[in-house]
Amino acid sequence: MNLFELIDEVTELTDGFIGTMEMVPASKLGLDHRCGKLFVSPECIAVYKENDRGLRYYGGFEYINSMHCHEMGDYVFYSNEATRVVDCLEHYLSIVEAR
Repeated sequence: MNLFELIDEVTELTDGFIGTMEMVPASKLGLDHRCGKLFVSPECIAVYKENDRGLRYYGGFEYINSMHCHEMGDYVFYSNEATRVVDCLEHYLSIVEAR
């Protein structure tokens, strides 16, 4: 396997994982609507790489330690090991459970 085959494989796996996540407006996570739409799963929040700057600025994600932030393929993933992510996921769950 060469480097480009590896990159293609990682991209394909990442896209597959994103496909299992729910895409929701940032406001449902208790964030400023200018953060855009985010992908949510129990273990993380993801954003398109080109929208990450807005999430960092308007959503306060710039304070998340880099060890909880991973860029893969076209996405940036924020782990639920970061308090800010946990707060957003809990807010989202409270809305979902209230339905």
